[in-house]
Parts: sequence; structure tokens; C-alpha cells
Amino acid sequence: MALTKSQISAAKEYSDEQTLLIELFKILYNVPTMVTCNEAVIDNINNTQELVIQKGMIDPESQKSLIGFYEVAEKEVKEEEEVFRKALAIINEVRNLRHQKIKSLLQSQRSSTFLKLLQVTAVRMPVWYPKNDERPPPLCGAIEPLPSYTAKSGDLVAALVKQSGEERWIVAEAVEFKNGKYEVEDIDVKETNRNFTLEKKNVKPLPLMRADPIISPDAFFPCNTFVLAMYPQTTCFFKALVKASPKTSYDGYEVLFEDDFNQYTIMMIVSQRFVVSFPSSEIIHKDDLKIEY
Repeated sequence: MALTKSQISAAKEYSDEQTLLIELFKILYNVPTMVTCNEAVIDNINNTQELVIQKGMIDPESQKSLIGFYEVAEKEVKEEEEVFRKALAIINEVRNLRHQKIKSLLQSQRSSTFLKLLQVTAVRMPVWYPKNDERPPPLCGAIEPLPSYTAKSGDLVAALVKQSGEERWIVAEAVEFKNGKYEVEDIDVKETNRNFTLEKKNVKPLPLMRADPIISPDAFFPCNTFVLAMYPQTTCFFKALVKASPKTSYDGYEVLFEDDFNQYTIMMIVSQRFVVSFPSSEIIHKDDLKIEY
């Protein structure tokens, strides 16, 4: 009996996931040995330094030994870092495969479960960790994409579309970028008109990486800044005012949404992934605000 296309696709996804998990197991299996070797070098450094302290001076032989140990330690730390970065990249690939599998099952019906899945994708975004003194890259937290950047097929974006006679920002998937315009698809399956052709200025790629406020404090929208944020339990973006930035890489922004009467909602939490810059880049100051909670 011949397999259907969906069965073939499912089998391939399972095979890809298993291949990644096997590779991850091989990496993690060797980690304890690698860490033990690194600890041995650190012990050599500490023991040599203790001898130097006891002598009250550093002789040429001790100096040569320390330099050698430090060079080995630096090399091993870089190798260890690369191993863990590779492991994290594989974990992210596995998460993406599983997310696509779950999404295909849930997107057939508009439900609170699907909205929860959107929030899960926000937490599962990889956290950016710098090498040496690197600056956060574009699409890490609040860092804007480069002007030449275009979202890849399947990436989530904020898109300004016209539905039911009014314009609004929605969560959509990029389909393709062609002739200077985006083809996007509304992720809300309840909408009858789900496909749109939009100018590039009307599409904002969503962050691809989370920022850590301790490591990258500049990769966040500052307080009292207007942003576009996805309103909880919806797939639409609205104008909001940042009142507090995330305290950890897992936290969201504390925001106040602006209503049609220029008043504000109660404080709400929105994850990093679903907060992007407000089109006018309007910034206001705390002393100028008159907010009703």
C-alpha cells in the first residue's frame, strides 16, 4: 500500500528529528570527559600560582609553565564553548521541527490551544550569547533588522493589512519576497481573506532571538517608549507603552495598551517575540504622561 504525501512528510520529519537527537547525544556524551580535562588544566594553574605565592616571587620556569597552562586553558575553553553552542543549535532545530508538527495539527482550528502555542514559540526562541565583545545582532530582542533584510518563508512577521474595512497589524507568516513586495498569510484560519501582498514598509519581521538583560541591556525598548505589541489572547498588534523591560531572558515586557480614547489598559505582559518598534518611532517622557489605570 502506497504512502500518502502527509505520511511521507511525517516519516521524513521523524527521521530528521532522530538524526539530530543522535548527533546531540554524541555531543553531550563527550562533555563530562571534556570538562574533566579542562578542570585538570585549571588545577595545574592554581597549583602553580600557589607555589609562586609561597616563594614570594615568580621564577622563569614557573612563568613559562603558567603561560603554557593559560594558553591550553584558553584553547580548551573556546572548544568547550563551540561544543555547547553546537548543542544549543541542535536543540533549537529539534524544537523547530516539533513546533512545525504541532502547528500543522492545531492550525486547522482556531482555539486557545493555538494561541498558547504562539506563546510557547516565544519562550523557545534561542537566547543570544556573545562571543567576546560582540554586539547584539539584528532581530535580537529590540534590535532592528538591516534595511536590506527580508524575512524568510515561514518566518513570523507583523503585517499591516486591511480587513473588514479597517487597517490593523496582525501576526502573519512570510510566504515570499518578490519584486520588492511581501506575500504574507494571516495565521488566523478563521479569516476568509488570509493572503496579502504588502509593501516592505508594512511588514515588520519579528525577533529571531531573545536578549538577556544582563548580557545585552541595550537590546530592549526603554521605558516610556511606544511599541507595537500583540494583545494577549489575540493575534493582533496594538499601540502600547512600555512600562518595564524584561528582567530575565524568559520575562516579557510590562506594557499598557492604548485604546481608541487615548486611555490605557491595565498592565499586561507581552513576550519579547511579539513586541516591535512603533512605526512612527514616537517616544514620550514619563513626566508628560497622564495615564488612567
